[in-house]
Amino acid sequence: MRFVPPSKWLSLCALVACCGPAHQRAPESAPDVAPRHKVARIVREYPHSTQAFTQGLVFHQGRLFESTGREGTLRELSFDTADPLWVRPLGQVFTEGLASDGERLYQLTWTEGTLYTWSGLPPEQVATTRYTGEGWGLCYGQGRLVRSDGSATLTFHEPVGFKPVGSVPVTLQGQPVDQLNELECANGVVYANVWFTTDVLEIDPATGKVVAVIDASALRRAVAGQLKDHEAVLNGIAVEPGTGRMFMTGKLWPKLFEVRLEQVD
Repeated sequence: MRFVPPSKWLSLCALVACCGPAHQRAPESAPDVAPRHKVARIVREYPHSTQAFTQGLVFHQGRLFESTGREGTLRELSFDTADPLWVRPLGQVFTEGLASDGERLYQLTWTEGTLYTWSGLPPEQVATTRYTGEGWGLCYGQGRLVRSDGSATLTFHEPVGFKPVGSVPVTLQGQPVDQLNELECANGVVYANVWFTTDVLEIDPATGKVVAVIDASALRRAVAGQLKDHEAVLNGIAVEPGTGRMFMTGKLWPKLFEVRLEQVD
């Protein structure tokens, strides 16, 4: 994504505070319940390529795959080495979010308006589908693909043909939250990185309401001294089916982290 100076960001913690009852007009209906607050604790660290501009991260058929931007790739990751086990270069295509329905992988592009569909192991590209708008994050849940585009809206698509079948505005205590980036559908919610922050949201896909805000700043601190690019921000969430283990990383980060979420309020 294009760089936005951190000075322009309003932290989500501040947003939660300013959206309290004392600063709102009298609601016409019952106000949204305040989101839970969680923290991502590091359980274990794994190597990650500092050449990988991480845009999507997902488990697929028992293996961990990553979509990278700038010069796009699809790659299978190893837990033992920073070098990918398999990589497919995509040239001058800025690939973004990545999702799996258990049989196929779906990979967004940022501004090219193209969805790649992959099948098999190693994956082979079996379809390209055109769509309108930007592609940032992608995940699969309840039979639908869920797309973010940097706005405060999540759009739902049919997996075959990528036809839009609905959308939901994302709100935090009634206020829209934009810059939604990489997504992961798991545990009944949509996890969403908020671009250029260390916050991860848990979003109810039925209502768009943020039900929890996760502080993942410990991960950023763990790699801060090794980051040289101002766009090396937190991005990448994957939950392993069956075990429920959660992994997070960032663009150009040297580490992939297994994390545990703990409620702090």
